[in-house]
Amino acid sequence: MSILVIADVKNRTVNPATCELIAAAKKIAEFKNLPIYLLIPFKNIGGDSYRSSELETYIVDLTVEQYNPCILVTHISGVINEIQATYILGLHTPFTMDYLPSLSVTKNAQCITQIQYIDIDEYITVIRGSHAGKIDQHCILNTTPAILSILPGSFEPYTINNVKNREIKTIPIPEEEKSVNCRFITKDMQDTSLDEAEVIIGAGKGIGSKENISLLYELAKVFPHSAVAGSRIVCDYGWLPYSKQIGITGKSISSKVYIACAISGSSQHVAGIKGAKTIIAINKDPYAPIFNVSHYGVVADIFEFIPQFINFVNEND
Repeated sequence: MSILVIADVKNRTVNPATCELIAAAKKIAEFKNLPIYLLIPFKNIGGDSYRSSELETYIVDLTVEQYNPCILVTHISGVINEIQATYILGLHTPFTMDYLPSLSVTKNAQCITQIQYIDIDEYITVIRGSHAGKIDQHCILNTTPAILSILPGSFEPYTINNVKNREIKTIPIPEEEKSVNCRFITKDMQDTSLDEAEVIIGAGKGIGSKENISLLYELAKVFPHSAVAGSRIVCDYGWLPYSKQIGITGKSISSKVYIACAISGSSQHVAGIKGAKTIIAINKDPYAPIFNVSHYGVVADIFEFIPQFINFVNEND
């Protein structure tokens, strides 16, 4: 028996959040005394440190352009059989979730998604958010095989220390299966303001309209090295560009301070802000899930609180 970690792919390289998968796998491995294997889905992607890591590694003999979820599932299934994997971990991203449910059907395995925490006691219990983050579901893993998708930002990334030039096992793919199926279009986003900002002001649906975003820009002026960002729905509405989106399908931030304004706090958004050193939430709903992850909370209407706060700072400057 063993644990298989399937590396995620982002921007034609191994997603650094794959180290979070390894951290999650380590928790299970220590409890069950199981070895961990790493599988890299493509041969022509970056991330050389993973190829020479301390983990036994498999690489599928496909290029990124030859990606086909059905073919990938077939050959990952073969690796699972070979190493007798009882726990299979993937990252909860659009790429991995394109094939992970199919893999669970192929292996007749339970599939639990968007896991935010793993509790080890008498049993292995995985915790995931539900109902827009308002409820935590606790699922006991009492049967195997189990396929788990880990929400990015939920685990402290594991640091690979003992880098070795291990022999990498290549999973051969018949030539007739290798056809070009994908064409990747990368949208050029040069906006680096969120990466460089020390303070980020986040706008949620409760801001009401695009015109009201100006209030948050006024708040941002109070802090040096600041920027304004938004939740996915704010960007979907066109109130802010997608380069400003924070969350599982947007950017993950690591600013000194994040101020969430009128943001409810869905698990997808929370995944993107966990790297912030201090999280402050302003919301008129005292039961908003965002308060569960914030270090400080203000229960107030942003249209009343923010102008008062700005006036207070200006008067005492």
